[in-house]
Amino acid sequence: MRKEFILYLLLVIGLFIIAFLGIHYSAVLKERAALQKALVSFEKKIADYRKEMDSRGKEFAEKISQLMGEREKLTQELAEINKKLVQTQNLLSQLKMEGEKLKEENSFLTEKAKNLEAQLYSLNEEKLELERRLTSLSELKKAIREAKLKERAKKIEEAKKREAEALLHGNRGYLIKDGKPTLHPRYIIHVLPPQVIPE
Repeated sequence: MRKEFILYLLLVIGLFIIAFLGIHYSAVLKERAALQKALVSFEKKIADYRKEMDSRGKEFAEKISQLMGEREKLTQELAEINKKLVQTQNLLSQLKMEGEKLKEENSFLTEKAKNLEAQLYSLNEEKLELERRLTSLSELKKAIREAKLKERAKKIEEAKKREAEALLHGNRGYLIKDGKPTLHPRYIIHVLPPQVIPE
């Protein structure tokens, strides 16, 4: 449960971070758009001042120089914002991947918890059944009888398996009757001492 809670907490924190980064990303995009608009405006002003430079001379040259400086500054700021946007996009991708991983782990742990709960419920039911049987003497006798019958059935099943295995291996070709081999009958030979035959 503690691990599941930690995973849930990490998942919620990850979602908040992703939401925050999304808002930050949107704000940076708006700021970039504003800077681009301002840059276009300055470019237009520079073009206008250049047209009037012939008539105004030095004054316009100074203004153009000032605007060029501001333009350079805006260009640098725009480059920094683009760099931040790339970093934010990379971070968002990484957080999404981690969020997916946490979701998978959470699903696995949830399924495992459900299986454990089902096993626990089954064990509790079995325990309650045993407790119910053991509360009365007749139920106890019945439980003992059932246990003996199960044990006997198990022994009979094992004996049948052993007999089946013995039949598979055979008995080396002997024919058995009443526990005695009949293939080669036994002969009893009595040896008598030599006798002299009269002529």
